[in-house]
Formats: sequence, structure tokens, C-alpha cells
Amino acid sequence: MALETQLSVFVKNRIGMLSELCSAISEANINIRGLSTVVESDSAIVGLIVDDVDKAKEVLHEKDLKFGESTVLTVSMDNIPGQIARITKKLSERHIDIVNATLTAEGEHCLLVLMTTDNKKANEILG
Repeated sequence: MALETQLSVFVKNRIGMLSELCSAISEANINIRGLSTVVESDSAIVGLIVDDVDKAKEVLHEKDLKFGESTVLTVSMDNIPGQIARITKKLSERHIDIVNATLTAEGEHCLLVLMTTDNKKANEILG
């Protein structure tokens, strides 16, 4: 488990925008470890978890892209039934509200990215 910075990049919703954003990050030798998108008509928010936040922010400034920062909790775990139920139960029992959640799984492992009403406390509870 780790508390990490997620960059929320505000972009126009158009074909090729995600490719351009990811290419700019990649060309700066920054690894994208997590990605999510929310599309609203003609605009979108791209959530990025990267291995070099400061360098990524420089790239976004160079591309004149607006962005925000938030703290998220990443939970790496075995990909077995009941894991998410166990985690969400622990948090709800301690009155921690999950604001946003994203999960990806590959083979025997999965990664859960959570934004809660108290990420620091959630990290302590799950740690």
C-alpha cells in the first residue's frame, strides 16, 4: 500500500488526445503506472499516476495543459475472490467513504486505486 499523487489532466475530448498526452509523457521517459478517464461531452479528465510527478508536471506545463493533484491510495494484492469485499468492509466499518475506485488485474495480482475521505487513515487501517 502507498499514498501516491494522481495528476488530473483537463483536456478536450477528441480523437488522438489521449495518444498525444501519453506520448508526451513517454517521450520524457516517464512511466505511466495508472490511468483513468472521465469523459463529459466535449471535455475529459485524464487521471495519471506516474513514476516522476515533478517531471510530468513540467511536461504538462510545456503542453499548456491544466491539471490538478490529489492523493490516492494504491493497494497491490492477490487476485482472489473476496479481496475487494474485505478492503471495503474494513473501510466502511471505520466510517471511511470511498470517493473513487479503479481496479486492474493481471494474472495472480491486481492493483486497486482508491480515493477516500481520509486517505491517510485508510492507509493506516489497511496497512
